[in-house]
Amino acid sequence: MLTAISNFISKINYKFEYIDLGGGMGISYNDRNRKLNYKRYNVAIKKFLKKHNSKIIFEPGRSIEGSIGTLISQIIYIKNSENKKFVILDAGMNDLMRPALYGASHRMLPSIKKIKKFKGTYEFVGPICESTDKFLNLRKFQELNEKELIAICDVGAYGMSLSSNYNLRTKPIELLIKGSKIKVIRKRQKHTDLI
Repeated sequence: MLTAISNFISKINYKFEYIDLGGGMGISYNDRNRKLNYKRYNVAIKKFLKKHNSKIIFEPGRSIEGSIGTLISQIIYIKNSENKKFVILDAGMNDLMRPALYGASHRMLPSIKKIKKFKGTYEFVGPICESTDKFLNLRKFQELNEKELIAICDVGAYGMSLSSNYNLRTKPIELLIKGSKIKVIRKRQKHTDLI
């Protein structure tokens, strides 16, 4: 992208005070996507600045904080159907809107690692009776039981900021963990807080 911008500036022979590289610096939500190579990006920016006396601005957002948030949810019920098992979590689309809003998928990790795998498909869903209250379908995931905890990964960028009180659901507690220190940065909401 910087090469194209550099070529364009050279052709029109105009000095831009600012070059806005925008956002779009995402994170890898699964093992199939490539991660942003910060070193290569840094080298490309420095090379550009040697040729053009402009200020570079960009919005790295999600690439900084996306992977630092995790939503912990408890399995409240496992419902059997003919083709799959529905894993009903106590977290819903009001807690993490991205899957319902535009089909984003977030890695799911069990709190207890087991060797035994479930041969069918698990469909992870929330407790809100909406067809979009769905997180992910996984095949050959480990065996799960009710009351176990599931970690929904990489929710740092749009977890709490997109959360809502849809269906009068309260927002969860938000904790900041640094080393062995844990700090409550947002208390668990109560229904009285909604009135």
